[in-house]
Amino acid sequence: MKKVVFALVPLLFGLSACSQMPTRSQGGGAAPEQAPQTAPAATKAPAAAGSQAAAEDQLSPELLFRLLVAEVAGQRGQLKVSVDNYVAAARLSRDPRIAERATRIAVYARDDAKALEAARLWAELQPQDMDAQQVVAALLVRNGKTDEALAHLERVVEASKAQGYKGYMLVTSLLSREKDKEAAMRVMGQLVQRHQDNPDALYAYGHLAVSVGKLDIARQAIDKVIKLRPGWTQAYILSASIDERRGHPEQALAQLKGAVQRYPKKDDLRLYYARQLIDAKQLDKARDQFKALLAHSPRNADALFAMGLLELQANRLDPAAGYFRRLIKTGQRVSEASYFMGQIEEARDKPKRAIRWYGVVREGKYYVEAQIRVAVLLAKAGQVKAAQDRLHQLEPQSAAMKHRLLLAEGEILREVKHYKQAFELYSKALKDDPDDADLRYARALTAEKLDRLPVVESDLKYIIKREPNNAQALNALGYTLADRTKRYQEALGYIQRALKLQPDDPAILDSMGWVQYRLGHLDRAAQYLRQAFGKMKDAEIGAHLGEVLWVSGKQAEARKVWNEALKTSPDHESLLKVIRRFTK
Repeated sequence: MKKVVFALVPLLFGLSACSQMPTRSQGGGAAPEQAPQTAPAATKAPAAAGSQAAAEDQLSPELLFRLLVAEVAGQRGQLKVSVDNYVAAARLSRDPRIAERATRIAVYARDDAKALEAARLWAELQPQDMDAQQVVAALLVRNGKTDEALAHLERVVEASKAQGYKGYMLVTSLLSREKDKEAAMRVMGQLVQRHQDNPDALYAYGHLAVSVGKLDIARQAIDKVIKLRPGWTQAYILSASIDERRGHPEQALAQLKGAVQRYPKKDDLRLYYARQLIDAKQLDKARDQFKALLAHSPRNADALFAMGLLELQANRLDPAAGYFRRLIKTGQRVSEASYFMGQIEEARDKPKRAIRWYGVVREGKYYVEAQIRVAVLLAKAGQVKAAQDRLHQLEPQSAAMKHRLLLAEGEILREVKHYKQAFELYSKALKDDPDDADLRYARALTAEKLDRLPVVESDLKYIIKREPNNAQALNALGYTLADRTKRYQEALGYIQRALKLQPDDPAILDSMGWVQYRLGHLDRAAQYLRQAFGKMKDAEIGAHLGEVLWVSGKQAEARKVWNEALKTSPDHESLLKVIRRFTK
């Protein structure tokens, strides 16, 4: 059994010298599993209540005996004995510090009855301590004593009145942790009944109802909130969330649109609406909302960042750069904006400028990716060793980061056609982690470049055996068999499985078109390839579609497709090779 160390010595000296006992934030006094909390506990001096009794009885023989027994029992894993003696010590001393300690140890021991007894004493001795009030309320709810819990919840609300709705949300946060959701809703409902015209109380009630899946109750509560406090952004956001959870996303957007029209200067409401439009893939409407927000608040960092991303996604590089530069001038989200400025300069084929922008990224979630992009650009410039050194200089902060850097190094080596070195890198890593699907897949792609088809097939089948619905692996194996062997029917089977999993993926549609071409089904092949090329103007897809059209006697259309593909990838090796083969 796990032993619990309660740090008895500081406790005894705290009692005898009237010094402060270590709190749970100091690591010495709290049991590993604590009673429910809703807010970080601050370090507090002992309350005056009960201090005189504690001073008189500080180190009485019985108190000292109880504390010593509790400590020794805890160290030996005898939690029941420890709890009994700590609760007895709390009764004897009436010291709030011991009452708190007894409460938390009893909660850790899952002794609800003793925890409740100690918590009641703690709350009695320190009525202004919100942690005490919340813990005793939670234990009362857990023990079915909802009426008594209400009194303590009222104290929590009363003490946090200055925080507005957050006081009631504190109660909601507390109750949402309870396993008995019906009891939680019941006690919150009783609390709200006492404040039925208070929008803060009703909002918190609606929030709790959403968290436990009582959407009808949530809808009634939030509708009343909006009537009582029109224009409250949080209420409209919760209302939209309720509509979405009920399966009515259009209704949610319509309500948000109406609210934004009524309150056009509420930036946070418009920002939320714009983000919901993005989630609904209504990008033009989202762009309009962000522009309207910026017209009112030109330095709004979230809107500037969102507009930069939207323009970048639409490949409008100059407007995107304009928004990111404006964002950087505000001094907000500088690292993020600089990372995307690097992306823009890469797209403009300005690698030196891109590297300078990536160098600005010194922190945040894009830091590692910025370093990877610098390494990629160095490798493309022929500085492969410098690129690898840059990656090796990064100290992985997690296994995930180490994995990402390994894959990045492999991608760089493949990019500069150092296939053998990349293959060796992946093979070495797979010795330590043979089940890593990403490494297997990367090695398979590299093996294909080295004409090591048995390794390609072995690695991809290894992935598929473990992950039968891995569409990427299924597609890669199917395409390889169709392109590099005559096992067309087998290839078709893998590609069909991949397409069933991801019917709109342009790469899989390309594979299906290619295997149909290999099977001699030219019309069917052209159908799939046109669909793929319409979704993504990829040079490889363009090469395939042009070849099928040329062989089908549609040379003019084939040239048109090839020319379109050349606009985005003028140096693509496979595309140029196909064009030369048919037009020489």
